[in-house]
Amino acid sequence: MNPICKTAIASTLLAAASLAQSAVILYTNEAAYLAATGATRTYIDFAGSPGATVSGAGFSPDVTFGSCTDSAAPGSCGTTVLHSSNAITDLGGSAANNGVASLAWRFNLPDVFAFSFNYVSGAIDAVNLVSIGSLAIDAIDTSAASGFIGLVSDVAFYGGIGVNAVFPNNIGNDRYFIDDFRINGIGQAVPEPATLALVAVGLLALRLRRRGA
Repeated sequence: MNPICKTAIASTLLAAASLAQSAVILYTNEAAYLAATGATRTYIDFAGSPGATVSGAGFSPDVTFGSCTDSAAPGSCGTTVLHSSNAITDLGGSAANNGVASLAWRFNLPDVFAFSFNYVSGAIDAVNLVSIGSLAIDAIDTSAASGFIGLVSDVAFYGGIGVNAVFPNNIGNDRYFIDDFRINGIGQAVPEPATLALVAVGLLALRLRRRGA
């Protein structure tokens, strides 16, 4: 089972006081992100539309994708996804009222300080980032983004989880599809951010409790 969600999150909630003091910059404009991060190391376009469950490790050796589907253990993730319409999405099965789950990813490269992706259909309220070493989580508020999310940090990323937006009256999660996943740059210094979207790990705990209700 992918440790991004279950092991890392469980450990983090027990040690919330040790939240990594990383500086993370959120980009909601693709051109600005690419200008800031330079050459692309890895690009995945998810071409094809088999409409089938596939291995999340089959798109690139540099990153493994997974779907957080286990409603009996909120926060746990498998390593398969649904590949459809030149994008990937979750497999369902979460504790949300409509069963829609989240996507997660784990980097298999060292020194990943910048990554981005496009998304369609649904909305993403936050990206929960896991940093190498401490395995602490930064919950980055992405609710102002619209179709593109790029993240740059001064601490290397281990992986992340895209947190679904929730429909009004908590009727269920908004399903999203991601495309054009990029890993950029190596060991770059992070400029002073105009806006930092760092949210307390308590928000993550609250969301996990709500999904488990």
